[in-house]
Amino acid sequence: MINKRGILFFMSVFLFIANGFVGALELQQDGKIILPDRSTETIKIDGDLNENIWTNPPLAEDFHTYLPVYGEKLNQATLVWMAYDHRNLYFAFKCWDNEPDKIKTSIAQRDKMFRDDWVAVLLDAMGNNQTSYEFYVNPNGIQGDNLNSAVTGTDNAPDFVWESAGKVTKEGYQVEIRIPLESIRFKSGREVKMGLLLLRNISRLGVGATWPQTQPGQTDFNFMATLVYKDLAYRLKLELLPNFTYSRDVERESKDTWGDPVVSKNFGASLKYGITSSITAEATVNPDFSQVESDAFQVEVNQRYPIFYSEKRPFFMEGMDVFDFGIINQGMMIDSVDTRQIGEPGWAAKLSGSLGKMNFALLTTNDKTPGQDWDGGVNPNPGKKATWAIFRGKYNLGSDNALGVLYSGRYFAGTRNNAFGVDFQFRFLENARINAAYLYTGTQESAGAPVKNGSGFNTVLQYLVPKLTVWATYERYDKNFNMASAFMNRIDISRGQVYIGPNFYLKIKGADWFRRIQPYVQYVKAHDLGSHMDDTAWKLGADMYFTRSGFLRIEFRNEKEAWQGQLFDQKYLFSLGTVQLTNWLTISGNYRYGDQIYYDLEEPFLGAGHQIGFGFTFQPSIKLTLGFNMVHGELSRKADDKKLYTVDIYNAQTTYQFNKYFFIRAAVRYDNYRDKLLTDLLASFTFIPGTVVHLGYGSLYENKEWQIDRWVPGQGHLINMKNGLFFKISYLWQIK
Repeated sequence: MINKRGILFFMSVFLFIANGFVGALELQQDGKIILPDRSTETIKIDGDLNENIWTNPPLAEDFHTYLPVYGEKLNQATLVWMAYDHRNLYFAFKCWDNEPDKIKTSIAQRDKMFRDDWVAVLLDAMGNNQTSYEFYVNPNGIQGDNLNSAVTGTDNAPDFVWESAGKVTKEGYQVEIRIPLESIRFKSGREVKMGLLLLRNISRLGVGATWPQTQPGQTDFNFMATLVYKDLAYRLKLELLPNFTYSRDVERESKDTWGDPVVSKNFGASLKYGITSSITAEATVNPDFSQVESDAFQVEVNQRYPIFYSEKRPFFMEGMDVFDFGIINQGMMIDSVDTRQIGEPGWAAKLSGSLGKMNFALLTTNDKTPGQDWDGGVNPNPGKKATWAIFRGKYNLGSDNALGVLYSGRYFAGTRNNAFGVDFQFRFLENARINAAYLYTGTQESAGAPVKNGSGFNTVLQYLVPKLTVWATYERYDKNFNMASAFMNRIDISRGQVYIGPNFYLKIKGADWFRRIQPYVQYVKAHDLGSHMDDTAWKLGADMYFTRSGFLRIEFRNEKEAWQGQLFDQKYLFSLGTVQLTNWLTISGNYRYGDQIYYDLEEPFLGAGHQIGFGFTFQPSIKLTLGFNMVHGELSRKADDKKLYTVDIYNAQTTYQFNKYFFIRAAVRYDNYRDKLLTDLLASFTFIPGTVVHLGYGSLYENKEWQIDRWVPGQGHLINMKNGLFFKISYLWQIK
């Protein structure tokens, strides 16, 4: 049955806000307006700051810290220049350091420099307080980039085309940045306004600072200065990205023979057309996973919920901030638009951009996965493809407030799934904010079958000031809720959370390395709507912040959790931490000790055990990085102390970065629980995002023994069972 009360409630809110009866709180900036210098000379991005444009007066205002404490004046001077021409935006930094020999920098792969010292430009190019481009550069000019959304926060997956260079000097270091206009979306015109926030990070001190100064409880957008450019015009008209991938896999058939190699060749291409400076149309054929990074290192033993992995295909990553929909941190819906649910698209098209205060995105694609052959059965729909359509619109209500709508649809072989949603974010006090979302779904499981309607609702209320953090959440998803594009942990549930955490800023004589402590209490209660059983959890802990980017969390949890009709009472300790011991050595770890449920479908039980995780990153030179992670876990049945399993997973990785374009990497991962050893070799060249060459080779070793006519697992020793070769080349071609 349709949840009429939920629909009426949200439609009322929608109309109430949209018609202006509620005035969104406009947080006033303090008048920081910057008129960048227009350059008529060629600016060479080399980190030297030799151009005449950099002799003009810089921005020389103080930066103030946001990490580990708010509001302290940064004791290292930072000068910033801003300029532009008809093609690019430019930024230059001169960073003084009173101990220049201790500056932390490296020559690394893109997005692998965040443990270094760095500076950053956060640019709200549309000037709508909803999305910002984030450009990070270390003292060697190595880049990192993110996309930040006022709805869901930071996404580090996108890679933009821009230039940077850095140089370490006797006084500190210098950085130059060039951002091509075709790499960002903005409202072109005679006068163009963009939001700006500048950041600086000093790694050895664990200090992060901003200009203008920020405060907790608000998004960065509410503190940005205003950049005013004159006569900016959009230049990108057409962008073509052809790519070719080749893979060759071979598996061992018997002790002495290998099977025939399985060869795959894929030609694909993506096309982007700039309709205006703020609206683009895109299309792709045979998109591939172009990133060479493997999925995150995670333990997959005795997990109740599936593990979520981020999207890695560039066509789906770009502009995904527009699809961000209101969800709860630590909630049952992990993502409302998880494009990895689209397994193997043959084609896809996307239209996205901004019209006035409205941001929008429309995505349509097909998926060949449902029509592929099944293992151990016959697919009744061979060769058929699923069709997807997703639409998202967000209307800016002023400041960082917004109202949005979402549609997601999937159609396949007479089945269909439709989801309609509305969400809003609204700041009713300077440090208080509410986010809420409602979703209504309809699912037809076969041709002619009745439609099953379901609904979901979530809301977050938060209050943040320097000395106190308070938030509360509530979510409810009924048993017929089904959203094909979403990544869900659980439905048929009603669940609430409350968190209270005061902040204490410390100045202890002789212990100035200890900067802040935040004790907290968190209560969670979930009600299963089907079984009527309740889960409850109390979490008591403290977060501690230190110099050298040090962080330590110690937490005690008392959780009563229902599973397979039984209620289990767990009590355990949990901790995690990280610290940069020296400029070139960072260590991290986590530990859990106490009760743990064994999530068996037939005979679950309450066990006792522990899990230890440890890792380090060692950089003996600016080009060489050694990484190591390990996990050790044990679980025993409490009733008879019988050990159920022991798991040890080791992951080692060595990377040598010849320059900012080219690196080689070797990785080894061993899992004793599954008796598997993986090896991986990779050579990668990236001139700019999109123009890449990757060559990789990997092997799988398993603990098996050939007996008569079959492989017997768990016998014998590790033997090479599979080898794979991978090659990819692509080229980004821009027509302006």
